[in-house]
Amino acid sequence: MQQFRDTDNNSENLNEEDNSSINQHVPQFPPKKAPSFSMDGPQILPLLLQFRCAQGNNRRELECQLIKRLVNIKKNYEPVCYRLNGTWALKYTNYLYENSNTLPGPIDNTPLLQIKEPVRNRDYFVLTNTVWKFLLEEYGGGPELLEDKVPPSPVSAISSTTERAKSADISMMSSVSQQEVPSEIPIKGLKNELFFCYMHSILQCLMCIQELNHFILNSINRHNGQKMLYCECYKEMLLQIRDAQSDYIRINNLRTTISKKFNPKYQHDAQEFLLYLIMMMEDEIIEVNKECEKKQQPTLENVVKKYLKGQIVSELICKNCKHKSVITEEFLTLSLALTKVSTVNQSLEEFLKDELIQDYQCDNCHKKNKAIKKTRITNLPRYLILHLKRFKFFPKQTKITQQIKFSIESNFCNTEYKLIGVIIHSGSLEQGHYYSFGRRQHKWWLFNDQRIKQANKIDVQQQQGYILFYQQLF
Repeated sequence: MQQFRDTDNNSENLNEEDNSSINQHVPQFPPKKAPSFSMDGPQILPLLLQFRCAQGNNRRELECQLIKRLVNIKKNYEPVCYRLNGTWALKYTNYLYENSNTLPGPIDNTPLLQIKEPVRNRDYFVLTNTVWKFLLEEYGGGPELLEDKVPPSPVSAISSTTERAKSADISMMSSVSQQEVPSEIPIKGLKNELFFCYMHSILQCLMCIQELNHFILNSINRHNGQKMLYCECYKEMLLQIRDAQSDYIRINNLRTTISKKFNPKYQHDAQEFLLYLIMMMEDEIIEVNKECEKKQQPTLENVVKKYLKGQIVSELICKNCKHKSVITEEFLTLSLALTKVSTVNQSLEEFLKDELIQDYQCDNCHKKNKAIKKTRITNLPRYLILHLKRFKFFPKQTKITQQIKFSIESNFCNTEYKLIGVIIHSGSLEQGHYYSFGRRQHKWWLFNDQRIKQANKIDVQQQQGYILFYQQLF
């Protein structure tokens, strides 16, 4: 799991008046001592099982999560390390982070045997025993090359000191009615006492989705709420905000509920929390509806599927026999690569571009050949969430700080959308902070934990967006 060091926890100075312009605003708070890492072992197996059963884009995204979750585990647990061919590592990186669907193929370390003095982090990269075994099991190949001594990784040179990312070796253990939508949730801050900026930024953007909030407030009652822990916690937060007299609240039950998955002693990835929270809420709706159907009672509307989920269809066409294999997947977010693009629209076009697949094993003619992969979105959700892949964890940890342009109003796949929320990560991989902008009550607001400030379109568009929330225009 990605673990950032939060630089704003327990900072009472967030309540002080800040007269500087938002255009120049980057959260700069006293850095805290980084927590020691934990093995986080119990969380690995469920994700690994999901990964083994997944297909297509879902499989790749789960593999990204697996690498990301386990990348910062201490090497003391696994003193034996292995070398990995740099060329293969590059192919694997392109597959994981650049939306390439061409698998890297079997590991080939034989070129390293022919180089007299191979250069680390160029000719080869160092892996712990567990990550080597994982890659070997998934992709095959070899041979095994032990690394006797692993010197510290050099620091990558990036111009901005506040956005400097350190190179590191991979470590691994590793029912809403059709009534009129009610008024919006009041504008309140969320007090940060530990490492919760990742959660606060996501929650402030989710509160921009009126249909979700309306469902939670009106459909989660005392009866079904006992079986819908995450929905009930979200409802409690909305009620707390609605009734609060102060400018901010402290979230209670939701923090406790997620603590087994998101240890409060560490910083976590906002994207991972977003997916986890929404999927848990949908699972609860589905389970309650199963019981309602058995008892022939009215069911709840699946508000997640109706408003937040889209559908992608991938077609693989064999060049030999022209057989077409089709994979249909639902998505909650689209993860977009940032290489060789300058706008979000360009990144989405790259995501949907036809791709030539090498060494494709056809289900029809049973021959290995080339194939063409065609990807199209067959259903766009009312709320489109775009995740920009700014963090890479293989073969080194890096953060992409390139400015990717995004518009307040955009056309995606011939559908008009307006921007309603932006998540930003400032700082580096090892010392960073999340904050967000949200459009509520017909205005833009900067949400920085308990501190809130009114903003404008220019403020928003100058940000290095990490997650973008769009709402369909009708």
